[in-house]
Amino acid sequence: MTASKVLVEAEARGVRPLTPSSEFGWRLVGVIGLAFGLIAGADLLLTWYPFNLGSPEWEFGTVTASLDGLPLLVMGLTLSLAAGVARGRRWLVRVVAVLLLILAALIVVAAVLYVTNVPIALKSVQDPSVRTGLKKAIAKTSVQAVVYPVALVWLAVKSWRHAARS
Repeated sequence: MTASKVLVEAEARGVRPLTPSSEFGWRLVGVIGLAFGLIAGADLLLTWYPFNLGSPEWEFGTVTASLDGLPLLVMGLTLSLAAGVARGRRWLVRVVAVLLLILAALIVVAAVLYVTNVPIALKSVQDPSVRTGLKKAIAKTSVQAVVYPVALVWLAVKSWRHAARS
């Protein structure tokens, strides 16, 4: 059987294939996860600043914006968690698991705050096209407020148990 010309030519030119390194690859995943987490965490904190609890408009808009910005934060935490699992870093797995549980609890608190403002928001809008947009925002935020905590708690519990078993 004859060798591929591409491989023969590459070897003839002195080009060596890249040596696989899962440790280095997972380190890269962990670093980008940390970067995503920090960027999204800062964005989330700035969404709540300046703190204006008691203003229904602010509460409604802030919770909606916070949940809309969660994908990057959750992705960052999940990438860091995956890197911790793959590299056998128990402390990292546990730290991220705790952060996931805290985030889930904060989402539940924000959801309760949000629910108290939904009737006020619906009463304040009369224009049918604006009302439709408002209902879509309420539906989206409601789904996020249910799915995120469930998924985050599941991920935290599974990863904590993995760290305990290993």
